[in-house]
Amino acid sequence: MLLRFRVANHRSLRDEQTLSFVAAPRRGEQKRKGAVIPRTVSAAGIYGANASGKSNVLDALRWMSRAVKSSHTTWAPSGGVPRRPFLLDETGRKTPSFYEVDFLDEGVRYSYGFEIDDENVRGEWLYSFPAGRPRTLFERNGPEDYRFGRSLGGETARIAKLTRGNALYLSSAASNNHPLLGALYETLAEKVHFAEQDHFDEQARLSATMSLLEHPRAARDVNELLRLADLGLESAEVVRREIPPEVLTSFRRLREAVRESGGDFATDEEQFGKEIRLRRAGTDVTLDIREESAGTRVWLSMLGYTLVTLLAGHLLVVDEIDSSLHPVLSSTLIRMFKDPEINRTGAQLLFASHDTTLLGTMLADDTLGRDEVWFTEKDANGATSLFPLADFRPRTDENIERGYLQGRYGAVPYLNFDKVREIFRGMEPRLDEPSA
Repeated sequence: MLLRFRVANHRSLRDEQTLSFVAAPRRGEQKRKGAVIPRTVSAAGIYGANASGKSNVLDALRWMSRAVKSSHTTWAPSGGVPRRPFLLDETGRKTPSFYEVDFLDEGVRYSYGFEIDDENVRGEWLYSFPAGRPRTLFERNGPEDYRFGRSLGGETARIAKLTRGNALYLSSAASNNHPLLGALYETLAEKVHFAEQDHFDEQARLSATMSLLEHPRAARDVNELLRLADLGLESAEVVRREIPPEVLTSFRRLREAVRESGGDFATDEEQFGKEIRLRRAGTDVTLDIREESAGTRVWLSMLGYTLVTLLAGHLLVVDEIDSSLHPVLSSTLIRMFKDPEINRTGAQLLFASHDTTLLGTMLADDTLGRDEVWFTEKDANGATSLFPLADFRPRTDENIERGYLQGRYGAVPYLNFDKVREIFRGMEPRLDEPSA
């Protein structure tokens, strides 16, 4: 379970920014004495103008997760660190980038983070808080200077010698079978699922849905959710198709090239020979999923990630959750995470969106609470600020959707329509049009 994420010097996030899943105190709520784990929310949405940095917040978390997963195994030994600093001034290029997460694992709170520059890991740390008391597991100052806490155990010194200057110790420890650090690696690298609205990412999500459709019980649940979406579909099924040998050879070459470059290639060879076909309600006609609308594909592809996340208690991060989806469907995804009868594992959803209906009460009274809404805004230098709606202390009965669109909380684009009119007023008639 994610509690907080802090980042600095990643793309437009020049200065340190914090995203929190810790719930805002309710009015009249007293701080719980002896509380070790704070109360959290299960969903958080980020709003802001185009190019304000919403996606960069999600990208920073994704970059950190991938660094933990692959820095030891796929980053080139002499290739430095493939970071993404703020590039609009020289300070960003010269300043280290910073990433840190506070999270829960097996009921214990941890804080893990690191600093990097273009060449090496400048610092890395991991603390635990059993019974609320801080305990150092390890600290790293520079590429090779380590200090290990007595409670960590394992072959810490040997793993340190195997860790390159441009690789994370946590990544190296997992690769060398350290029991505790391997478990925390799993939490940060494998239990966070990312969804972006592009073709390759959609194919990865469809692969997850395909895996569920191949298990009868899971397929029943997927198809029921498909029918409930009112898309005119009765069911989805997985069928195998014949792949020409030359196509299969090209697929293998592409897969190896992507993996060697450190990228994710979710489709394996067995999945490559399969496809999803959809049966229309009231007919025996089945269609390839590629013949369906973008909204249908997005809904079906999101079902796999959503069900896996909810059943396993993971974190799902979705950019543009409203892309090609009707507001009722995107709000349904959010409400699934917020409903305690559905979400019994503590799963979480983090998303970016432009759909302001999710801020209002037209779809549901509790789609997003005041401590579940965040805003991004860029300053004149192109640097992003991230801040919560809770900072504005909105009234319980306040229309959040209207207030946001009216600019009450900032994070909206300003466009002077009189200037737009002036542009068109000065345009010359098209030369290929006859004059009146």
